[in-house]
Amino acid sequence: MRTAAGAFALLSLLGLGNESVNFDAVKPGVAPPNWTFVSALGSPRARWEVRYDPSAPSRGNVLERPGGASPESESPVAIFDKVICKDGELSVKFKIEGRGRGRSAGIVWRYQDASNYYLLHFGADDKSIGLYRVRNGHADAVPIMPEGRSALPHDIRLGQWYLAKVVFRGDKIRVLFGNRKLFDAVDAGMAAPGKAGVWTRGHTTASFDDFRIEKRS
Repeated sequence: MRTAAGAFALLSLLGLGNESVNFDAVKPGVAPPNWTFVSALGSPRARWEVRYDPSAPSRGNVLERPGGASPESESPVAIFDKVICKDGELSVKFKIEGRGRGRSAGIVWRYQDASNYYLLHFGADDKSIGLYRVRNGHADAVPIMPEGRSALPHDIRLGQWYLAKVVFRGDKIRVLFGNRKLFDAVDAGMAAPGKAGVWTRGHTTASFDDFRIEKRS
């Protein structure tokens, strides 16, 4: 029987194209092209824009969602429209700032609409990384292998840039953080192809750079 590690290694050789965005070609103060911005409650055009950030990993421009623009209960999502895939590899660099409770950011894939997608969640307040399946607007934790826990403790600090990557193949999900494998998971609850993007919550100020999606199928 082929192991999960063997399946990931084999499929990594079968690339079907990729898209990378670092936002440096976009004028600060405007929204970047090829992106759609919504909230988890379905409100159109949640406020996102390209801003200059001297701390940015690549040059100076980042995609930022300023804090305080939405109620704490909302979860604004920025979706990259150019790639739809079932299997792929998604990576992004992110930074969390802002005031108030629930400061967090995340990346999403197999996005169907504002109420249905996978979410890899990074919490700066509770110092954790968790995996969720959002279906019909309700978020359920996807158990992390091998312990089956809902999240891993991790010291996510405000104002610091991090690199996160998720590899998804069928029902298999692998999460890497800072180029190091963090955990695997298995879930078949959201199997249809979808788009990918980035996520934040309520009053959080979150910045993203070097967004990359590699389509495998």
